[in-house]
Amino acid sequence: MKTPDIDLEELKKMKEENFRQRLEFIDMYVDWLKKNSGKEKNS
Repeated sequence: MKTPDIDLEELKKMKEENFRQRLEFIDMYVDWLKKNSGKEKNS
């Protein structure tokens, strides 16, 4: 059985990009929470 060819450098870049995107999302979510946390729902 042959193992798949894996480019470790590309995998490392993908991991770093994913981490950066997660941090950006967390920042956006925190900003959203700050703007909307005091509002009440009228349901």
